[in-house]
Amino acid sequence: MAGVCTRIALGALAALTAVLALPAVAPAALSWRSCRAATGAQCATLRVPLDRTGAIPGSVPLKLARLPTDGARPTLVYLSGGPGGAGIEEMLAVMPLTPFLLDSYRVVGFDQRGTGGSGLLRCTALERDPRLRSVRAGEDCARRLGEKRRLYTTPDSVADLEAIRAELGVERLTLFGISYGTELALAYARAHPDHVDRLILDSVVDPDDRDPFGLAGFRAMAPSLAGLCPAGCRGVTRGRPIDLVAKLAARVRERSVRGVAYDRRGRRHRERIGQTALSDLLYDSDYNPPLRAALPAAVRAALRGDRAPLARLLLEGANLAELPAPRSFSSARYATVCEETPLPWDATTPIGERLAEARRRAEALGPAAFFPFDLRTAAADEIGLCLHWPGVPSGRVPAPEAPYPAVPTLLLQGGEDLRTPPEGSADVAAKISGSARVTVPGVGHAVVGGDPSGCGIRRLQRFVAGKTVGGDCRRVGSGVPAAALPPERLRGVAPLRSLGRGRVARTTAAVGVTVDDLVFSLSPAFLAYSGGGLRGGTFAVERGRVILRRFSAVRGMWVTGSARRGVLRLRVGGRAAARGHVVMRSGGRLRGRLGGRSFRVRLPGYRSSGLARSSGAPAQASWAAAARASSPRGAAFDAAFRAPLVAKSSRSRLVPSPLR
Repeated sequence: MAGVCTRIALGALAALTAVLALPAVAPAALSWRSCRAATGAQCATLRVPLDRTGAIPGSVPLKLARLPTDGARPTLVYLSGGPGGAGIEEMLAVMPLTPFLLDSYRVVGFDQRGTGGSGLLRCTALERDPRLRSVRAGEDCARRLGEKRRLYTTPDSVADLEAIRAELGVERLTLFGISYGTELALAYARAHPDHVDRLILDSVVDPDDRDPFGLAGFRAMAPSLAGLCPAGCRGVTRGRPIDLVAKLAARVRERSVRGVAYDRRGRRHRERIGQTALSDLLYDSDYNPPLRAALPAAVRAALRGDRAPLARLLLEGANLAELPAPRSFSSARYATVCEETPLPWDATTPIGERLAEARRRAEALGPAAFFPFDLRTAAADEIGLCLHWPGVPSGRVPAPEAPYPAVPTLLLQGGEDLRTPPEGSADVAAKISGSARVTVPGVGHAVVGGDPSGCGIRRLQRFVAGKTVGGDCRRVGSGVPAAALPPERLRGVAPLRSLGRGRVARTTAAVGVTVDDLVFSLSPAFLAYSGGGLRGGTFAVERGRVILRRFSAVRGMWVTGSARRGVLRLRVGGRAAARGHVVMRSGGRLRGRLGGRSFRVRLPGYRSSGLARSSGAPAQASWAAAARASSPRGAAFDAAFRAPLVAKSSRSRLVPSPLR
C-alpha cells in the first residue's frame, strides 16, 4: 500500500564513470580507499557504537562513499529512502540525474545502520513478503533481532550522521534526502540546527504527522485519479472516478473475485480483485502514474463484469512491488519502523488487544475517513507488520515542537504521490522560513527519478545555483490513450458500416479495436517493452519492430504479425473471426482480405496524424512527448509504430516498497 521508501535502479551507473574520473580530495581522519561501488569513488568505514547508552555492547561499521571533486567544496550528504535502502547504491543512481551537484559539492553517501555494507540486518521471512505486511514475518523478525531492534531508529541514524560530520571535519552539511531520507534530514536539522547549511527534500515525510492510519494518502486518491484520467474521464464517468473505485470496493468488500491477465510469455494469471488489491494498485502506481491513469476505465469495465482490464493493471502493479536483493534493501531495517511509527494503540496495550483497539479508534473516525476503502485496507501495512511487535516502543524521536532551522530549503513534491502526499510537504514548508516548495502534477513518488519532463531537476539546479527557484511545474501528461476499452467478445464490436453487418465488417472493426489496445499496451502505463494481450497472446518490441504473436484484445479473434515505420502487417484468426490478412497504415487506412473478401477502408478516428513527422524521433522519447501522442488516435498510432519505443517513458525506473 502506501510507502515512503524509494530505491532507484542502477542502470545509470555507467554514465557516472566519466564524472568520477576527477582528482580526489585529500582525506580527512577517515581512511579513504578506492571501492567497488563505482569507478573513481572512494570508500571508508566509520565504526560507531551500536548502543550509545552502553547498555548493549558492540559497534556498527558504517560504510561511506564519496565522489571526488577537483577542489575544496561544501559537503552534501545523500540520505536514502526506506528505512532500508542502501544509501551508497541509491546515491550512485541519483547522481547521473543531477550531475550539477558534483560541480558545487563534495558528495558523500553512506549506508545507514542495518543496510547495505553497514551491518546488514536480515529477516528471511520478511524478505519473502514483497508487501512487508505479514504479522507472522514481523513477529519473527523482532525475535531474530532481539533487543538490538531498538537501536536502528531515526535518532540512532541522526547520531550516526553527526559522527560522520565530525569525522569529515566540516562545520555544516547540505542534506539531500528522498522519501525516508527527508525524515532523517529533518530530524538531524532539528537536533543539530547549527550544522545544517541547506536542505534538499524530495517526497517529504512530515515528522509531525502522527496519524497512525495514513489518512492523508486516502485523501489524495480522489484528486489524483481525477487529474490523471485521460480526457477528463470522458466516456468513462460523468462523476468522480474515485466513486467508481468506491463502488467496486464495496462490491468486493466481503468476497474478492478473480480476473485473468496474461504475462509477456502468454501465461495466464488469475489476479485477486479485492479492496486491498485495489488499494495496492493505487499506491504501486506512485512509481508509474500512467498506470493509475488507466484505472478508472478498467474499474468501470469490472463493474460491468469484464475483469480482464483491471487484472492486467494488477499484474503490472505487482511487478512494481517486487523487492530487490537484501543488499540493496534491508527488510529487517524497514521492520524497525515498528519502534517509532505511530500506531493505533497505546504502547502498553497487550498484543492480543491491539487489533480491537485499532478497530475502536477507526470506528471513532467514521467510515468516510478511509474512503473509498475501510480499516482492513488501512491495516494492511504497518498495522499488520507491527501487530505482534513485542515490547514498548522506545519513543526516542525528536520533539515535534522543536523548530526547524531557517536555512535555504527546497521541497520537491509529486502531485500524484500517495506515499508522501502533497499536504505533508505543504505542512513542512510552512514551518521552514523562506523555504521553496515545487509541485510537479502528474508525477508520483520521488520527483528526481520520476519526472520525465525534467522540470523538478531544473528547479533543483536553480536552487543549488542560488537563483530564484520558480513556481510549480506544468502537469506531466500520462501518455495513456483515451480510447475505449475493447468489448469482451467479438460480437460486442460494432461492425464497420461501410462493409455491411456481417462477420467481415465486424472483424475489420475489431482490427481497429485491437490496434487501440496495442497502442495502450505500448503506452507508459506499462514499463516493459513486452507483455501479454488483454485476452491472450503477446507483444514485444524487437529490433525496432513491434512483434505480435496471437495478440488478442477481444475473445474470438487474434492477430499475428509486425509493425514498423507506421505499417502493420497482420494475419487475423480466431474461432469467431473472418480469417485472412490485413495491412494498416497511418490515418487508419486498412486494406486486406478477410473471409475471402477483399476490401480497402479507412477506420474512423485515425484521420489525424499529428506525429507523422516523428519517424526520426529517438527510440527513447520523453514521457511528455508520449503524452502529446495520446490523442487523437492517429497521432498515438504514429507514435507507437513509426518509432516503436516513442510511447515509452524515458525516466529511471523506481523500485517501490510498501510503507505507510
